[in-house]
Amino acid sequence: MDTALERYALNVASATAAVLGSQLAGVYLHGSAVLGGFDHRRSDVDVLAVCDGPMTAAQQSAVAEALSEPRLPCPARGLELSVVTLQAARNPTAEPLFELHLATAPDHAKVIDGHQRGGDPDLVLHFAVSRTAGRLLGPGLPAAEVFGPVADDLVVAQLAAELRWAAEHAPGEYAVLNACRAWRFAADGALVSKIDGGGWALGRVQDPGRELVQIALDQQRSIPAAGLDRDAVRQFVRQALSHLTRTSQ
Repeated sequence: MDTALERYALNVASATAAVLGSQLAGVYLHGSAVLGGFDHRRSDVDVLAVCDGPMTAAQQSAVAEALSEPRLPCPARGLELSVVTLQAARNPTAEPLFELHLATAPDHAKVIDGHQRGGDPDLVLHFAVSRTAGRLLGPGLPAAEVFGPVADDLVVAQLAAELRWAAEHAPGEYAVLNACRAWRFAADGALVSKIDGGGWALGRVQDPGRELVQIALDQQRSIPAAGLDRDAVRQFVRQALSHLTRTSQ
């Protein structure tokens, strides 16, 4: 991890701890910063903060202000932070409840009060990655004591939902590489980065699929590459979904 990212992540944890105090169980870095493939030009800094009980409105406002881009500039695309309770983290569901969600990237900055929303299905994969690879930032409980085991059927369902969305709405390289990491999970239960998923898939597909994956990897790494045909991307995603479907049967 580079120095700027390291310093920023620790500052996020320190600012969160200053608000939540003894209520804070821990702050955990997850996503590409711990799985690999982090690129400050296009990656978010993904963080989960876990507290003993519900946040007050004052605490929500204070955390959002302390971690806002003007107060704490992010050295990457932006911060993606969710605050959840220990109860939610230890007992994963299909849509875990959350206290606060904060995003600071200029193109989708937002602050969401979890008390006014249902759960967030994105947290399923965040919990699963944090349990196995999350990095504790500062004082707190080890990740394996905070995040309960996430059932495979919950992971499969969320991977499938993300793939269906990405096939229609996300950039082609995102859809292809997410399909690769979903295929990897279907094969051996490992949750890896998009880059690692793509590298794993390269050795298992023939052209034109192999060429598709290589282009997606190049684009993800900001290497000049040919464009991706949207129909080919959708077909590749359908193949990954078929692997996932077999896993869940």
